[in-house]
Amino acid sequence: MKIHRPHLLKHTFNVVNRVRQTASVAGLSAFRVAKGEKPDARLLKETFEQLGTTYIKIGQFIASTPSLFPREYVEAFQDCLDQTTPLSYDYIQQVLESELAVDGHTLEDRFAHIERQPLASASIAQVHAARLHNGDEVVLKVQKPEVETIMQTDLGVLHGVTKLVELLMPSMKFASIAPIIDEIRLRMLAETDFIAEAQNIRDFQQFLSVSGNTRVVAPQVYDALTTKRVLTMSRLHGVSMIDETAMRQYCADPAQVMADTLNTWFASLLMCNSFHADLHAGNLMLLTDGRIGFLDFGIVGKLKAESWRACMGMMQALQDNDYQAMAKNMIDMEMTNERHQVDEAALATDLQRMMSAIMAEDKAFTSGVPFNSKEQADELNQMMLDIVDVGKRHGIHFPRDFALLTKQLLYFDRFMRTLAPDMDMFSDQRVQILGKSDLASSSTPVLNVS
Repeated sequence: MKIHRPHLLKHTFNVVNRVRQTASVAGLSAFRVAKGEKPDARLLKETFEQLGTTYIKIGQFIASTPSLFPREYVEAFQDCLDQTTPLSYDYIQQVLESELAVDGHTLEDRFAHIERQPLASASIAQVHAARLHNGDEVVLKVQKPEVETIMQTDLGVLHGVTKLVELLMPSMKFASIAPIIDEIRLRMLAETDFIAEAQNIRDFQQFLSVSGNTRVVAPQVYDALTTKRVLTMSRLHGVSMIDETAMRQYCADPAQVMADTLNTWFASLLMCNSFHADLHAGNLMLLTDGRIGFLDFGIVGKLKAESWRACMGMMQALQDNDYQAMAKNMIDMEMTNERHQVDEAALATDLQRMMSAIMAEDKAFTSGVPFNSKEQADELNQMMLDIVDVGKRHGIHFPRDFALLTKQLLYFDRFMRTLAPDMDMFSDQRVQILGKSDLASSSTPVLNVS
């Protein structure tokens, strides 16, 4: 027992220190309210960002779960950034040594060189470039020290914190706090388990192999150098897929690259164990050899085949301005408790009214604003929230995975307006997804990435 006492004392100290920090930040927020500041979504977002890791993730959970939280909070947390000030490499080295300097090996045995300056830094992990002794270039995704202790402590005291939140923010309804916390815990544990992320990558690579897809690639995982807290992957070199000029150095037709990306993602929805749910511009890359790189599989989603077909039917109906069919497919998603209680005609009317307003206000179609502008990101979020709001009024409640999928589809739509403005996701012959004749069957989409 004496062997474990120093570790136990350190763990206890870290827990107590974290509780103290949390109480201090929450107390300051309460003081701001006492001085007359409005207890609104903005204040809660600022408080969460000050509290760090766990609460940033909770903020992102709120932003990606519009069916569960009030709209004002979903909107506020859309900008909850997960970019943090990098930690000194000395701290990262401690994690690397505890995870990889084992069985008589040192870090010098494992790596020929590790860059001290990180490539990126987020709340949970920091990414460093490295080189193996055989010359392989790799990236190390390293979990920051004490992240797991911080998260477990935060989640443990969250019930108490929500009492304060309820007091300060009456519009935040936490009546069903237990299932919410359980869901948050599951999502967070998945993001902090790099072995699970490595499996997500392997699942995707297996899907690429089975489908004969040679146009897309994901980083190779180095299993011997991967643990729950360290993920070692091959380093991919390329350019951003929102920079058409840079892309033309490595491809003849950026629009075809976009089609290949879409075909791969659509096919993965039914042919892979999970779908990549965070394919923003930073996680897509055109490699110098012309292939497409899918990066960062920390956030994935899963959707039943029936729900996916209904989703595609809804999107196709939207494309055709067929709001009756759009309403029918929304109801078919198995997201209602009692189908017969939904007035399909009234839902169709509300959808038509909503989309007409969106189309009238949508300046981004012709404005030429770059895709990564805040204006278009806000427009995307507003469209998703409008769809969810209409569904809510008719008893349709969207699970988080559907919100992830819908947001990704809308993201692709805006992506194409910059990279391939002549392409339509649902009618372009280069894009192969579930067609109208397939929506009633269980067939999988055809992969077309030749």
